[in-house]
Amino acid sequence: MLSITIQTDTPHPLVTPVGKLDSTTCNEFDQAIKPLIDQFNCLIINLAGCNYLSSAGIRILLLSEKKLLAKGGGLFLSGVKPEVFQILEMAGLHQVFRLFESPDAARMEIDRKLIKSRGNCEWSDGNFSFQFHQIGIERNAALLWKDQGIAGYNELDVAIGTGWPCENHSELEQSEGLFISDGRCSGFVPLDAEFPSDFRIPQNPARAGVFTGQVITFGKSPTGMVRLTELSSILPGQLAQGLHQMKSLLSSGNNDLLAAVIADYNPEFPSIMIGLIIDRELVSTLRHSGLDDLSGFINDGGSGARLWGARFILDKAPSVPTDISLLKFLENTLTIENIIDVGIIESSKPLVNPICWMFLSQGAADASSSRLQIEKEGDFLFEPHKAFLTRRLYTDSARLIVKPLHGGYSAQTFQVASFDSKGRKLRPTVLKIGNRAMITRESDRCQQYALPFILNNSAIVLGTEFFGDTGALRYNFVGIGGEQTQLKWLAYYFHHWPLNQLEPLFDKIFLQILKPWYGQPVQETIYPFREHDPRLTFFPQLCQTAEQLFSISSGNQFLTIEETGRKIINPYWFLQQEYARLNDTGIEYFTAICHGDLNMQNILLDEDMNVYLIDFSETKPRSLISDFARLEAIFIVEHAPVENDKDMEEYVLFLTRFYGTVQLNEAPEINYHGAHPDIIERITALILKMRSYALVGVNGDPNPVPYCMALLEWILPVVCYSSAPLNHQRLSMIASGLLCEQVTRSLQLQYPDDELE
Repeated sequence: MLSITIQTDTPHPLVTPVGKLDSTTCNEFDQAIKPLIDQFNCLIINLAGCNYLSSAGIRILLLSEKKLLAKGGGLFLSGVKPEVFQILEMAGLHQVFRLFESPDAARMEIDRKLIKSRGNCEWSDGNFSFQFHQIGIERNAALLWKDQGIAGYNELDVAIGTGWPCENHSELEQSEGLFISDGRCSGFVPLDAEFPSDFRIPQNPARAGVFTGQVITFGKSPTGMVRLTELSSILPGQLAQGLHQMKSLLSSGNNDLLAAVIADYNPEFPSIMIGLIIDRELVSTLRHSGLDDLSGFINDGGSGARLWGARFILDKAPSVPTDISLLKFLENTLTIENIIDVGIIESSKPLVNPICWMFLSQGAADASSSRLQIEKEGDFLFEPHKAFLTRRLYTDSARLIVKPLHGGYSAQTFQVASFDSKGRKLRPTVLKIGNRAMITRESDRCQQYALPFILNNSAIVLGTEFFGDTGALRYNFVGIGGEQTQLKWLAYYFHHWPLNQLEPLFDKIFLQILKPWYGQPVQETIYPFREHDPRLTFFPQLCQTAEQLFSISSGNQFLTIEETGRKIINPYWFLQQEYARLNDTGIEYFTAICHGDLNMQNILLDEDMNVYLIDFSETKPRSLISDFARLEAIFIVEHAPVENDKDMEEYVLFLTRFYGTVQLNEAPEINYHGAHPDIIERITALILKMRSYALVGVNGDPNPVPYCMALLEWILPVVCYSSAPLNHQRLSMIASGLLCEQVTRSLQLQYPDDELE
């Protein structure tokens, strides 16, 4: 005997045969389901009460499946008993028919199939009916941001978690709170009530960033749009339950996460909400992924789905969208003029006729897997704002290896090895990070003064990026190529090469690469005391620092050198008094484009001895001898061999004789009796080479004043170098005093109260 029950009060008819489906009953069964096959595309047959299936019954099922497939549907079997499954398995049909544990599971799969094929469906949770219109078919994993840092708006898209509305990296953690983003506009609700809620709409989201704590992002393409079938009010929790039902239909079974962008048309408080659907999958993901802070933030409160997030409170309700384009809708709605405030989603406040864009992920993944990977070579601090700027500059790369090249007084420079998404190594580049004004100036001056004049070995600026007051600049070098290319500072060769190899290298740098700068002098009026005042660049507290170190007041005109007992001009008095008095003193002299901060860490060489200059922030036309004096200052003070008191005594005696004159056409006295003659030979030979370059550039003019003033610009500030040993700081004071004497004699300055010995 066979009894057949048919239910057609649901969207997909259900047929339940009870008994044996064999050759004597299959005709009855066939006649019962034929009208259903003609009327519907999908049919569920519940075999939970069927304990036998003959080959005749199998034939009817196969023919029914074929007819339904032709209409875009199919046959769905549920509750198959083990003995019936064995019959299907024996015939290999367990892989042909769709088998489910229950009719409800079959219905869910049919809904999924219909959504994929038709893009829409309707469903009810008993209290409310919903309409769904599919937008996106492909789904990606939600990205989990676990660590504090700075993320770009272009990386975040639709996101929710913890964040900070800071533009300065020093403000990190001052106003932690709930953070939402649509990829263009972000909102913040601080935990601390002392801080107000706020929002940001950057003009260029692709170059803007947000401080993030722990965040979940969902991309920018919604899965679908959901509306209420009938206009009404609904509580956030009730909407969450309805959305969660749709999630059940679409879920891939990989701990999928669900977020929603919701337009609330409440006439009193219209808003745009961005929220997470809190359910078991989300709680499990947070727990197993280490997002403890975010989990505590959410404070899961029991079973059932609920909505958690924040909302942009609007002045005017958004227009009802005429299509499903979310990005355009948000761009028109979330404007500075229309957003009044940002607040949390309150579970007790009903939403009026809401329209929802669902973002359903396919599982979850660590956000770091989708970001540019930055690896450090060496132990150094690479703060979040530096990493953010680096990612903005290296959008063509998938992985970087960052190695410090030089940590200067006001900027840091790094050598960068970069690799594309296939692991192929890109051209070596150099990254410089400093304050905004310096990076802007450097980029501009590289374009203005380096590229037009230095023919084939100059740095090319590939891009600049800024965050708050910090900027970063990426250099590429013409001529560098090959995976094994290694850049070394000129300082490396200064320390490791013999003098007979160093001198030709310096000739190459200055007589070939930089000749277009220094080889085309222009005669005009210069103002040495104004143009070479170190307090106007990086060292405004120079005199105060010197007084703290040496207890020498800038009010005293003279000081005595301890090692020689000789009285010299106090250079800090000279800086305070004479620089001001002689500020407008002009000299007819030769100018050229000068680097402005030329040192042995701003000149790089590859293994083929190609020369590359970087750091053009101070590059501009100035006194032609400026760069040569800059290098002399480095040689004579920063590389002085003064490890102990005896070294110091011998070097001060040498220095006093050496700076007995600085006429460019007169050889200085080189008389050294200390323990480091090789070093003295090296630095004096290179100093004389610098002076010879300078003398040629100024057409033989021996006037020492411009050269002495340029030397003072770089020797005086050594007292401010916190990394410099005390002996070198004292040397800067002594050398500066000796140079002030030369300027005094050359300009015939008179000091009637005292005479120098």
